[in-house]
Amino acid sequence: MKKIKFLSFSVLCFIAIAITLILGITPSFSQSNSSERVQFFCRKTFDKASQENLPSTVAWIPEKRGHIRIIVWKSEAWLGWTPQQRCEAVSPKFQKFYDNGQLNYLTNGKVKGYPVICAVDTEGDKCSKDHQLFQLKNQRDGELVIYRLTNLLEGGGGDFPLYQSSGQQRYVSIPKLLVNAPTIEEENQLNNKN
Repeated sequence: MKKIKFLSFSVLCFIAIAITLILGITPSFSQSNSSERVQFFCRKTFDKASQENLPSTVAWIPEKRGHIRIIVWKSEAWLGWTPQQRCEAVSPKFQKFYDNGQLNYLTNGKVKGYPVICAVDTEGDKCSKDHQLFQLKNQRDGELVIYRLTNLLEGGGGDFPLYQSSGQQRYVSIPKLLVNAPTIEEENQLNNKN
C-alpha cells in the first residue's frame, strides 16, 4: 500500500513538473496569440546578421495573427545594462504608452542632455522625460535611430511614406508601421525560401 501511494505521488509530481516546464517554455507566445489587442513584450528572436537569438522588443498584432520585431537589443556595453535587461525594461514602456494612447509616433529628442527615443501623441510633440522610451549613447544620432527603426519595421524596404519630419524633429507613425511591417513569421518564411 505504501509503495502504491509513493508511486502515485511520484507520477503526480512528474506530471506537475512536466506541465510547469511545458507552460514555462513559451508563456509569452501562448498568451500573446490569444489576445485580440496589440501587445508588446520581450522575447528572443533570430538575428540573421549575428546568427544568434537576441533579446527583442516584439509586438503581437492580432489583425495579422503574427509578431513584429520592433527593436533587437545588441549593444553589450551600455551603462552596465545587458541587452536582455534593456529589452525587459523598455518593452513594458511600449505597452504602457500604447495602452494610454500615447504611442502614435516615435520621435527623437534630448532629455537631460542625452539623446532619447520617445513615444508621443501627435506629430509636433517634443520628447520629455514623461514620454521617454529609451536613452541612446551620447554619440548616437536620434534621427539615425528613428530611420533605422523605420527601416527595421518595414523589413529593410526602401522609402516608405511613413517617415515624416517637422523641422529637425522626425516622426514615425506607429499605427501605420504596425499594419505595414512584415511579421516575424513572414520573415522566417522568406528566409527559409532563400
